[in-house]
Amino acid sequence: MANLRTNNLSGEQGQNAYRGSVFFNGGSDSLVIPASSDFAYGTGDFTIEAWIWKDARPATGETRGIFTQTQSGNDYIVFKVGSTNNIQATFGSTTISTTGTLAVDSWNHVAVSRSSNTIKVFLNGIASSGSTVSTDFSDTTRNPTIGNYTHSYGSLPYYGYISNLRVTKGEALYTADFTPPTTELTADANTVLLCCQDSDDPLQEATGKTITGKGIHEYLNDTELVTNGSGLTTTGWTNAYTSTFTVEDGMIKVTRSGGSGYTAYQTITTVTGQQYTVSVNLQYGSGNYTDLRVLDGGTPESSSTMLTFLRSTSASTDGRKSTTITALSTSTTLVFTFDDGGDTGKFANISVKAANRGEQPRVIPPVGRDAGNAFGGPIQQSSQGYMYFPTGRTEERVIVNNNFGARGLIMGGITYPGTTYVNVIESIQIASLGNAVDFGDLTNKPNGGAGFSSKIRGFVVGGNTPEGYGINVIQFVTIATAGNASDFGDAGYSRANARGVSNNTRGVYSGGESASSPNPSLNNIEFITMSSVGNGQDFGDLVDAGSSFATASSPTRGVNMGGYRDGEVNFIDFITIATTGNSQDFGDLINTARNGNGGVSNGHRGIVMGGYSSPARTNVIQYVTIQSTGNAIDFGDLTDARDPAVTSSLTRGIACTGDYPSNVNIIDFIEIMTTANAVDFGDMLTKTSSAQTCSNAHGGLADDM
Repeated sequence: MANLRTNNLSGEQGQNAYRGSVFFNGGSDSLVIPASSDFAYGTGDFTIEAWIWKDARPATGETRGIFTQTQSGNDYIVFKVGSTNNIQATFGSTTISTTGTLAVDSWNHVAVSRSSNTIKVFLNGIASSGSTVSTDFSDTTRNPTIGNYTHSYGSLPYYGYISNLRVTKGEALYTADFTPPTTELTADANTVLLCCQDSDDPLQEATGKTITGKGIHEYLNDTELVTNGSGLTTTGWTNAYTSTFTVEDGMIKVTRSGGSGYTAYQTITTVTGQQYTVSVNLQYGSGNYTDLRVLDGGTPESSSTMLTFLRSTSASTDGRKSTTITALSTSTTLVFTFDDGGDTGKFANISVKAANRGEQPRVIPPVGRDAGNAFGGPIQQSSQGYMYFPTGRTEERVIVNNNFGARGLIMGGITYPGTTYVNVIESIQIASLGNAVDFGDLTNKPNGGAGFSSKIRGFVVGGNTPEGYGINVIQFVTIATAGNASDFGDAGYSRANARGVSNNTRGVYSGGESASSPNPSLNNIEFITMSSVGNGQDFGDLVDAGSSFATASSPTRGVNMGGYRDGEVNFIDFITIATTGNSQDFGDLINTARNGNGGVSNGHRGIVMGGYSSPARTNVIQYVTIQSTGNAIDFGDLTDARDPAVTSSLTRGIACTGDYPSNVNIIDFIEIMTTANAVDFGDMLTKTSSAQTCSNAHGGLADDM
């Protein structure tokens, strides 16, 4: 089951929309609501309705449950897709069907209502013939279920998307042909259920009910399943098999006294078939290996299957280990394991969280949001003679200085040779290939500052200037209007090479290098409210002090990838932007540690581009799924190996300038939802490195599209 950030099918690569639908995989997925008197309709009127997108697999021949209230194989109330792709409602022994059939791979509005004992079913506003059903539906023991139909001969699961599902008690909203709603459904005094509308939480429900997700959860809630995995306490772990079990240097130390094999363990609750990311910090002590093993079952004695193991065989293999497993049952056991008696090892930051099972097709919500392409304003023509029509989300169709599209800003930086600091701001229209143009000037000449933005304002925090290493100045521009930057306030720490993330309300900047010699890395995180000038405020701390990492944003999350943390690292951590607190482990980049890498996002994917990987720069591009903790995946390559300044819209990621091996004015781009090499976009006016960037259409702004 996945609650999806949905896309515009008609636009290039699709355009993210915020309000969502829930995807059901045709297997064990369902949403279950507790039985209550709210769903005891008596002999009164009621309405059940939803928007559905039925997958074309198969086009006909299967019955699929949309909303049901059944028990022990008894057809009490069943609202479903029939075997001929019509819509059916079964109440006890009576079934009412539409004569028309729904279109597959397309949104359809479906409804059933009872008015004065007459029940009708509706498909896209067209009513079926009515049937008289006077049954008293007063049972309060049957759990309403979305996305599955359980019968005495098995289950009939739904395959596709469901959005805006609403149950109304005491009122027949539809009694004759009608025009389906063109806005999102809302709750009123008669609404007893309204769900499948939220893009971040498939379990959210407008009337305050608890919804339980059943089956394979592709939606991730980032719940940590391990008790006391930090290494600071042994509580939650069972000591067994002749071992000693202590805490030493912030890690759990286990010593096997005799025998071989399993020692201390912990059993966690899992969902059968769900994938999980398992990670741990391992420190080899003695013997042949130090293992954290993951077993199917309860206690090690009863476990018959080893799902995976994470191992350190010497000091050279110490460090953070991570992998993905698929749970085979409702219990999974983590076990500290050694080869023989007297062996030792240490464990810390042990984590098990749900992992993404892959991306589902994206569809746009049927109502309440930007519905697709719009043609308006100037039609642009490239130098090659191609014509470009403005499309995409509303924000990308705003006229900005007689140009259409999302705007990216590249601000300041440093040029070589001669180490010349610059204050120039250049802009590009991300949707249209071409060269950068002049925008204005910064208040000073920074390089290596933190850049981020709302849809209105772009910001630079700190950086190096000719006046000193690391400053605390915060400055901003209005992205839609070319002009010079203005003072916003001061950061709590003077810093260089910090990095920033943002949603449309809050900007958060992390880490960097202190202005105080010898310029140690910082772990401090601060934030500003971007609409109101003022100073930075404390947010929390990074997992590890660091600088020069790549960042990516969704409306809820900021992700830090790689960077310099007492050396180049491949570590990834994340924060929840709206909630102050420390960062948390996310996963790892592919193999190569790097710093000076650039990060872009569309709210779904975070992309890491280039960077410095000792002893040389790299052209590698890789990506993560922002809402799903886990390791990065290969994407493609930049046109040149370099440490670029980057910016993005909801469809494109842009890599500008960089040091290769001297400053370049290259601009190239990728389509974020593909996997491919970057291609040429145009040129900058100035050859720089360590510039700051922002845009008015990056992924962290996707919340109100």
